[in-house]
Amino acid sequence: MRISFLLLFLNALFFNQMAFAVDDVKLKSALLKAIKNHDTAAVKAIADGGHESIDRDDVLQEKIYIYLEAEDERIRLAKEKAKADVIAAQKKAKADAAAAQKAAEEKAKSDTLAKQRAQQKAKADAVAAQKAAEEKAKADALAKQKAAEKKAAEKKARADALAAKKAAEEEKRKKALAAQKEKERKAAAEQKRKQAAAEKKAAAQKTAAAKPAPKPSVKTAPKVVVPTVVAAPAAAAAAPSAEKMTEEPAIISDKKLIGTWKQLNSTKVTTFAINQDASFNLEEVEDDGTLTLLGTWKSNKNIFMLSIKKVQRNAHSRKTDIHRIYKIEILSNHRLVLRDQRNRIAYDLKR
Repeated sequence: MRISFLLLFLNALFFNQMAFAVDDVKLKSALLKAIKNHDTAAVKAIADGGHESIDRDDVLQEKIYIYLEAEDERIRLAKEKAKADVIAAQKKAKADAAAAQKAAEEKAKSDTLAKQRAQQKAKADAVAAQKAAEEKAKADALAKQKAAEKKAAEKKARADALAAKKAAEEEKRKKALAAQKEKERKAAAEQKRKQAAAEKKAAAQKTAAAKPAPKPSVKTAPKVVVPTVVAAPAAAAAAPSAEKMTEEPAIISDKKLIGTWKQLNSTKVTTFAINQDASFNLEEVEDDGTLTLLGTWKSNKNIFMLSIKKVQRNAHSRKTDIHRIYKIEILSNHRLVLRDQRNRIAYDLKR
């Protein structure tokens, strides 16, 4: 009986040791796993758990000490890193804020500068537009003024031409009236002369009839009739001769040609300027406008030639090379008559 109890006690002790041995292995395994996994709480719990197998194991104690010391250092470094990260983050945030503020200030400055440039450009464009408008208005006003002046000049030219035409017509009418009066006066004088001659003839015939001899009456009749018949033709012949002598050109010279000549009729007013430098200006003013001929002239005896270089009608002009030849019919101090190649009177000018 005593042997059996002893055997049972030994068996129980063995199994108890075996259980403790199994628990120590698990505990050390758990400790090593906690160290490996950096499970500091588990490591401290096992190390401070009062496990004899752990407390007496110098190797494990060394590992626990090294681990805890390294873990403390790692935690300290982690805290410092976290603190440094926080400081770096703060610095970065501050730098980002400063950069953002600077960028905003730069953008605001750029926007302000762009706005100022836009305002300056708008102002310059407005000034340029105003200047262009003023220049255009000035040009339009000048063109309008020139057009008005041209219109006024044309109107004046037409008025002058019309006045000259009316003056010429009035002069022509006066001359015609004077000629008619002169004709009537001459006719009355002729009638009076004929009546006086008839009365004289009748008196002579009455005297001759009173005489006894017929011969003296026949002889006295021619004495009365002949002077009356011959006197009128003699006076009529004398007048054309005098007129022809005043208009017949005695000497044709360039000196007599030089000057300004004019011709007035019912359709136009002609002004012919013959210059000393061999140039001329022929202007014909009509109701519908003005024709101007410019060029050079020359004469040879009674031949007068024009070389026309420019023709102008109102405001339109063109260059040309035309030659006109005239015959000088009459040239005096106050009259110039030119005939064309068809022997027609082209110009009857006076000055």
